[in-house]
Amino acid sequence: MLIRGKAPLRVSFCGGGSDVSPYCDEHGGYVLSTTIGMYAMGSLAVRPDKQVRIFSVDYDELIDFELGSEINEGDKLSFLRAVIRRLNPPAGFNLYIHSDAPPGTGLGSSGAVSALIVGLVNHAFNYMMTRYQMAALAYEVEHDDLGRAVGRQDHYAAVFGGMNAMEFGAGPTLVIPLRVEDWILEELGYHLQMFYTRKKRDSGDIVASQIGFYKEKRPDTLQALAEMKNMAKEMQASLLRGKLRRFGELLHEAWLAKRRMNPDVANPYLDELYAAARAQGALGGKILGAGGGGFFLFYTPFTRKAAVADALAALGAQPTPLVFDARGMQTWQVSEQDLTEEAGGMFSP
Repeated sequence: MLIRGKAPLRVSFCGGGSDVSPYCDEHGGYVLSTTIGMYAMGSLAVRPDKQVRIFSVDYDELIDFELGSEINEGDKLSFLRAVIRRLNPPAGFNLYIHSDAPPGTGLGSSGAVSALIVGLVNHAFNYMMTRYQMAALAYEVEHDDLGRAVGRQDHYAAVFGGMNAMEFGAGPTLVIPLRVEDWILEELGYHLQMFYTRKKRDSGDIVASQIGFYKEKRPDTLQALAEMKNMAKEMQASLLRGKLRRFGELLHEAWLAKRRMNPDVANPYLDELYAAARAQGALGGKILGAGGGGFFLFYTPFTRKAAVADALAALGAQPTPLVFDARGMQTWQVSEQDLTEEAGGMFSP
Protein backbone atom coordinates (compact mmCIF):
# COMPACT_ATOMS: atom_id res chain seq x y z
CA MET A 1 0.00 0.00 0.00
CA LEU A 2 1.33 3.43 -0.98
CA ILE A 3 -0.10 6.61 0.53
CA ARG A 4 0.86 10.04 -0.70
CA GLY A 5 0.02 13.41 0.79
CA LYS A 6 0.75 17.08 0.96
CA ALA A 7 0.20 19.78 3.59
CA PRO A 8 0.36 23.49 2.72
CA LEU A 9 2.74 25.96 4.30
CA ARG A 10 1.34 29.14 5.81
CA VAL A 11 1.67 32.90 5.88
CA SER A 12 0.76 34.46 9.23
CA PHE A 13 -0.50 38.03 8.88
CA CYS A 14 -0.82 38.98 12.54
CA GLY A 15 -0.98 37.53 16.05
CA GLY A 16 1.95 35.15 15.81
CA GLY A 17 3.54 34.77 19.22
CA SER A 18 0.21 34.89 21.02
CA ASP A 19 -0.18 31.17 20.17
CA VAL A 20 2.82 30.26 22.36
CA SER A 21 2.48 28.76 25.85
CA PRO A 22 2.37 29.86 28.58
CA TYR A 23 1.07 33.20 27.24
CA CYS A 24 -1.93 31.78 25.36
CA ASP A 25 -2.83 29.46 28.26
CA GLU A 26 -3.11 32.45 30.58
CA HIS A 27 -4.31 35.26 28.29
CA GLY A 28 -5.58 33.59 25.13
CA GLY A 29 -4.14 33.96 21.64
CA TYR A 30 -5.53 35.11 18.30
CA VAL A 31 -3.87 34.64 14.89
CA LEU A 32 -4.90 35.55 11.34
CA SER A 33 -3.24 33.41 8.67
CA THR A 34 -3.62 31.75 5.30
CA THR A 35 -2.08 28.72 3.65
CA ILE A 36 -0.21 29.13 0.37
CA GLY A 37 0.71 27.05 -2.66
CA MET A 38 3.92 25.70 -1.16
CA TYR A 39 3.82 22.27 0.46
CA ALA A 40 5.34 19.60 2.61
CA MET A 41 4.96 16.42 0.56
CA GLY A 42 5.43 12.77 1.35
CA SER A 43 4.97 9.15 0.37
CA LEU A 44 4.41 6.27 2.81
CA ALA A 45 4.71 2.61 1.82
CA VAL A 46 3.62 0.07 4.44
CA ARG A 47 6.16 -2.69 5.14
CA PRO A 48 5.58 -6.32 6.23
CA ASP A 49 7.81 -5.88 9.32
CA LYS A 50 8.40 -3.43 12.18
CA GLN A 51 11.17 -1.42 10.51
CA VAL A 52 10.77 2.27 9.65
CA ARG A 53 12.96 3.93 7.05
CA ILE A 54 12.72 7.69 6.58
CA PHE A 55 14.46 9.81 3.98
CA SER A 56 14.20 13.60 4.36
CA VAL A 57 15.22 15.61 1.33
CA ASP A 58 15.37 18.81 3.40
CA TYR A 59 17.94 17.37 5.82
CA ASP A 60 19.52 14.98 3.26
CA GLU A 61 19.19 12.35 5.95
CA LEU A 62 18.23 8.67 5.91
CA ILE A 63 17.37 6.94 9.18
CA ASP A 64 16.42 3.32 9.80
CA PHE A 65 14.97 2.10 13.10
CA GLU A 66 12.59 -0.40 14.61
CA LEU A 67 9.25 0.65 16.03
CA GLY A 68 9.52 1.19 19.78
CA SER A 69 13.26 1.89 19.77
CA GLU A 70 14.77 4.75 21.76
CA ILE A 71 15.18 8.19 20.19
CA ASN A 72 18.66 9.67 20.46
CA GLU A 73 18.83 13.31 21.55
CA GLY A 74 21.05 14.28 18.63
CA ASP A 75 18.94 12.78 15.83
CA LYS A 76 18.23 15.36 13.12
CA LEU A 77 14.89 13.66 12.49
CA SER A 78 14.00 13.08 16.12
CA PHE A 79 10.76 15.02 15.71
CA LEU A 80 9.65 12.62 12.95
CA ARG A 81 10.49 9.62 15.12
CA ALA A 82 8.60 11.20 18.03
CA VAL A 83 5.46 11.61 15.91
CA ILE A 84 5.67 7.95 14.87
CA ARG A 85 6.24 6.79 18.45
CA ARG A 86 3.14 8.69 19.61
CA LEU A 87 1.02 7.17 16.80
CA ASN A 88 2.31 3.63 17.55
CA PRO A 89 1.45 2.10 14.14
CA PRO A 90 0.95 -1.69 13.94
CA ALA A 91 3.52 -2.11 11.14
CA GLY A 92 6.60 -0.41 9.80
CA PHE A 93 6.83 1.68 6.65
CA ASN A 94 9.10 3.55 4.29
CA LEU A 95 8.62 7.31 4.36
CA TYR A 96 9.94 9.83 1.85
CA ILE A 97 9.43 13.47 2.83
CA HIS A 98 10.33 16.84 1.35
CA SER A 99 9.19 20.45 1.50
CA ASP A 100 9.03 23.41 -0.88
CA ALA A 101 10.63 25.54 1.85
CA PRO A 102 13.38 24.24 4.14
CA PRO A 103 13.09 24.45 7.93
CA GLY A 104 13.98 27.80 9.45
CA THR A 105 12.41 29.99 6.75
CA GLY A 106 9.28 31.16 8.54
CA LEU A 107 6.55 29.36 6.59
CA GLY A 108 5.78 26.70 9.20
CA SER A 109 7.45 23.87 7.31
CA SER A 110 8.39 21.77 10.36
CA GLY A 111 4.83 21.98 11.69
CA ALA A 112 3.48 21.05 8.25
CA VAL A 113 5.83 18.05 8.05
CA SER A 114 4.78 16.86 11.51
CA ALA A 115 1.10 17.22 10.59
CA LEU A 116 1.65 15.45 7.27
CA ILE A 117 3.22 12.40 8.93
CA VAL A 118 0.20 12.21 11.23
CA GLY A 119 -2.07 12.40 8.19
CA LEU A 120 -0.18 9.74 6.24
CA VAL A 121 -0.15 7.28 9.16
CA ASN A 122 -3.79 8.08 9.91
CA HIS A 123 -4.70 7.20 6.31
CA ALA A 124 -2.47 4.14 6.03
CA PHE A 125 -3.71 2.49 9.22
CA ASN A 126 -7.28 3.83 9.22
CA TYR A 127 -7.06 5.62 12.56
CA MET A 128 -10.11 7.77 11.71
CA MET A 129 -8.69 10.89 13.38
CA THR A 130 -10.43 14.22 12.90
CA ARG A 131 -8.58 17.27 11.61
CA TYR A 132 -8.56 18.77 15.08
CA GLN A 133 -7.11 15.57 16.53
CA MET A 134 -4.37 15.38 13.88
CA ALA A 135 -3.32 19.01 14.38
CA ALA A 136 -3.38 18.70 18.17
CA LEU A 137 -1.26 15.54 18.14
CA ALA A 138 1.32 17.08 15.79
CA TYR A 139 1.66 20.09 18.10
CA GLU A 140 1.75 18.03 21.30
CA VAL A 141 4.61 15.88 20.01
CA GLU A 142 6.80 18.92 19.28
CA HIS A 143 5.86 20.87 22.41
CA ASP A 144 5.11 18.25 25.06
CA ASP A 145 7.15 15.21 24.01
CA LEU A 146 10.23 16.98 22.67
CA GLY A 147 10.01 20.14 24.78
CA ARG A 148 10.44 22.46 21.81
CA ALA A 149 9.59 26.16 21.98
CA VAL A 150 6.89 26.21 19.29
CA GLY A 151 3.54 27.87 18.75
CA ARG A 152 0.33 26.12 17.83
CA GLN A 153 -0.68 27.85 14.60
CA ASP A 154 1.54 25.98 12.10
CA HIS A 155 0.05 22.55 12.74
CA TYR A 156 -3.55 23.75 12.56
CA ALA A 157 -2.96 25.86 9.45
CA ALA A 158 -1.37 22.91 7.63
CA VAL A 159 -4.21 20.53 8.48
CA PHE A 160 -7.17 22.86 7.89
CA GLY A 161 -5.88 25.10 5.09
CA GLY A 162 -7.42 28.31 3.78
CA MET A 163 -7.82 31.76 5.29
CA ASN A 164 -8.51 31.36 9.00
CA ALA A 165 -8.70 33.11 12.31
CA MET A 166 -7.51 30.88 15.14
CA GLU A 167 -8.25 31.18 18.83
CA PHE A 168 -5.84 29.62 21.32
CA GLY A 169 -6.22 29.12 25.05
CA ALA A 170 -5.85 26.66 27.87
CA GLY A 171 -8.59 24.57 26.26
CA PRO A 172 -8.97 23.26 22.69
CA THR A 173 -7.92 25.44 19.76
CA LEU A 174 -10.67 26.86 17.57
CA VAL A 175 -10.15 27.32 13.82
CA ILE A 176 -12.56 29.84 12.25
CA PRO A 177 -12.67 29.67 8.42
CA LEU A 178 -13.17 33.14 6.92
CA ARG A 179 -15.63 33.60 4.06
CA VAL A 180 -13.59 36.14 2.12
CA GLU A 181 -15.20 37.15 -1.16
CA ASP A 182 -13.36 36.02 -4.28
CA TRP A 183 -12.67 39.56 -5.51
CA ILE A 184 -11.10 40.46 -2.17
CA LEU A 185 -8.78 37.45 -2.29
CA GLU A 186 -7.81 38.35 -5.86
CA GLU A 187 -7.16 41.95 -4.85
CA LEU A 188 -5.14 40.86 -1.82
CA GLY A 189 -3.01 38.57 -3.97
CA TYR A 190 -2.59 41.45 -6.45
CA HIS A 191 -0.87 43.50 -3.75
CA LEU A 192 1.15 40.99 -1.74
CA GLN A 193 4.83 40.32 -2.39
CA MET A 194 7.04 37.71 -0.75
CA PHE A 195 10.83 37.65 -0.70
CA TYR A 196 13.27 35.02 0.54
CA THR A 197 16.01 36.71 2.57
CA ARG A 198 18.34 33.73 2.03
CA LYS A 199 18.87 33.72 5.79
CA LYS A 200 17.74 30.71 7.84
CA ARG A 201 17.42 30.76 11.61
CA ASP A 202 16.53 28.57 14.56
CA SER A 203 12.96 29.62 15.36
CA GLY A 204 13.12 27.71 18.65
CA ASP A 205 15.77 30.07 20.00
CA ILE A 206 13.72 33.15 19.08
CA VAL A 207 10.51 31.72 20.54
CA ALA A 208 12.41 30.69 23.67
CA SER A 209 13.59 34.27 24.14
CA GLN A 210 9.98 35.47 23.77
CA ILE A 211 8.89 32.99 26.45
CA GLY A 212 11.66 34.28 28.70
CA PHE A 213 10.54 37.88 28.20
CA TYR A 214 6.97 36.90 29.04
CA LYS A 215 7.94 35.04 32.19
CA GLU A 216 9.99 38.06 33.26
CA LYS A 217 6.84 40.19 32.72
CA ARG A 218 8.75 42.50 30.38
CA PRO A 219 6.30 45.40 29.79
CA ASP A 220 6.96 45.81 26.06
CA THR A 221 6.40 42.10 25.48
CA LEU A 222 3.11 41.99 27.39
CA GLN A 223 1.78 45.16 25.76
CA ALA A 224 2.83 44.16 22.24
CA LEU A 225 1.22 40.72 22.52
CA ALA A 226 -2.09 42.29 23.58
CA GLU A 227 -1.85 44.84 20.75
CA MET A 228 -1.14 42.17 18.14
CA LYS A 229 -4.21 40.16 19.13
CA ASN A 230 -6.36 43.27 18.71
CA MET A 231 -4.68 44.13 15.41
CA ALA A 232 -5.30 40.59 14.15
CA LYS A 233 -9.01 41.09 14.77
CA GLU A 234 -9.01 44.52 13.10
CA MET A 235 -7.06 43.08 10.18
CA GLN A 236 -9.65 40.29 9.90
CA ALA A 237 -12.48 42.86 9.76
CA SER A 238 -10.61 44.92 7.14
CA LEU A 239 -10.08 41.81 5.03
CA LEU A 240 -13.70 40.67 5.19
CA ARG A 241 -14.93 44.17 4.25
CA GLY A 242 -12.41 44.62 1.45
CA LYS A 243 -10.65 47.53 3.18
CA LEU A 244 -7.27 46.40 1.96
CA ARG A 245 -5.38 49.64 2.26
CA ARG A 246 -6.08 49.50 5.98
CA PHE A 247 -4.99 45.84 5.89
CA GLY A 248 -1.61 46.95 4.51
CA GLU A 249 -1.24 49.70 7.11
CA LEU A 250 -1.98 47.19 9.86
CA LEU A 251 0.80 44.95 8.57
CA HIS A 252 3.19 47.82 9.28
CA GLU A 253 1.76 48.40 12.75
CA ALA A 254 1.93 44.68 13.49
CA TRP A 255 5.60 44.55 12.44
CA LEU A 256 6.44 47.40 14.82
CA ALA A 257 4.57 45.61 17.62
CA LYS A 258 6.32 42.31 16.87
CA ARG A 259 9.70 44.04 17.16
CA ARG A 260 8.71 45.44 20.55
CA MET A 261 7.46 42.04 21.68
CA ASN A 262 10.84 40.43 20.99
CA PRO A 263 13.83 42.41 19.68
CA ASP A 264 15.39 39.15 18.47
CA VAL A 265 12.93 38.95 15.53
CA ALA A 266 14.87 41.65 13.64
CA ASN A 267 18.47 42.32 12.70
CA PRO A 268 20.28 45.01 10.67
CA TYR A 269 19.81 43.19 7.36
CA LEU A 270 16.06 42.75 7.87
CA ASP A 271 15.79 46.39 8.90
CA GLU A 272 17.59 47.38 5.70
CA LEU A 273 15.20 45.30 3.58
CA TYR A 274 12.15 46.73 5.32
CA ALA A 275 13.34 50.33 4.98
CA ALA A 276 14.08 49.81 1.28
CA ALA A 277 10.63 48.34 0.63
CA ARG A 278 8.90 51.17 2.49
CA ALA A 279 10.98 53.77 0.65
CA GLN A 280 9.76 52.33 -2.66
CA GLY A 281 6.09 52.44 -1.66
CA ALA A 282 5.24 49.30 0.34
CA LEU A 283 2.54 50.16 2.88
CA GLY A 284 3.59 47.51 5.35
CA GLY A 285 5.14 44.11 5.80
CA LYS A 286 6.52 41.61 8.26
CA ILE A 287 9.04 38.85 8.56
CA LEU A 288 7.17 35.55 8.52
CA GLY A 289 7.38 33.07 11.37
CA ALA A 290 9.41 33.70 14.51
CA GLY A 291 11.75 36.16 12.78
CA GLY A 292 15.48 36.49 12.30
CA GLY A 293 15.38 35.44 8.64
CA GLY A 294 13.35 33.40 6.20
CA PHE A 295 10.64 35.10 4.14
CA PHE A 296 9.52 38.73 4.19
CA LEU A 297 5.94 39.64 3.23
CA PHE A 298 4.89 43.08 1.94
CA TYR A 299 1.63 44.77 0.96
CA THR A 300 2.46 47.09 -1.95
CA PRO A 301 0.37 49.21 -4.36
CA PHE A 302 0.53 47.40 -7.68
CA THR A 303 2.28 50.24 -9.51
CA ARG A 304 5.11 50.13 -6.95
CA LYS A 305 5.66 46.35 -6.89
CA ALA A 306 8.37 46.40 -9.58
CA ALA A 307 10.29 49.13 -7.75
CA VAL A 308 10.09 47.23 -4.46
CA ALA A 309 11.21 44.00 -6.17
CA ASP A 310 14.19 45.74 -7.77
CA ALA A 311 15.26 47.40 -4.52
CA LEU A 312 15.11 44.18 -2.52
CA ALA A 313 16.78 42.11 -5.25
CA ALA A 314 19.67 44.60 -5.17
CA LEU A 315 20.02 43.78 -1.47
CA GLY A 316 20.08 40.02 -2.14
CA ALA A 317 16.45 39.10 -1.43
CA GLN A 318 14.79 36.69 -3.84
CA PRO A 319 11.22 37.36 -5.09
CA THR A 320 9.00 34.31 -4.51
CA PRO A 321 5.57 33.76 -6.10
CA LEU A 322 2.68 33.71 -3.64
CA VAL A 323 -0.65 32.00 -4.32
CA PHE A 324 -3.32 30.98 -1.83
CA ASP A 325 -4.26 27.40 -0.99
CA ALA A 326 -7.73 26.66 0.37
CA ARG A 327 -7.77 22.87 0.74
CA GLY A 328 -5.47 22.05 3.62
CA MET A 329 -3.76 18.69 4.11
CA GLN A 330 -4.66 16.00 1.59
CA THR A 331 -3.78 12.29 1.57
CA TRP A 332 -4.63 9.64 -1.00
CA GLN A 333 -3.89 6.02 -1.80
CA VAL A 334 -2.06 5.09 -4.98
CA SER A 335 -3.62 2.02 -6.58
CA GLU A 336 -0.52 1.02 -8.56
CA GLN A 337 3.09 1.65 -7.69
CA ASP A 338 6.61 0.60 -8.41
CA LEU A 339 8.32 0.75 -5.03
CA THR A 340 11.78 0.64 -6.58
CA GLU A 341 10.95 4.04 -8.04
CA GLU A 342 10.40 5.59 -4.62
CA ALA A 343 13.38 7.72 -3.51
CA GLY A 344 15.38 6.56 -6.48
CA GLY A 345 15.26 2.92 -5.45
CA MET A 346 16.48 3.75 -1.95
CA PHE A 347 13.67 1.87 -0.21
CA SER A 348 12.84 -1.78 -0.48
CA PRO A 349 10.55 -3.84 1.78
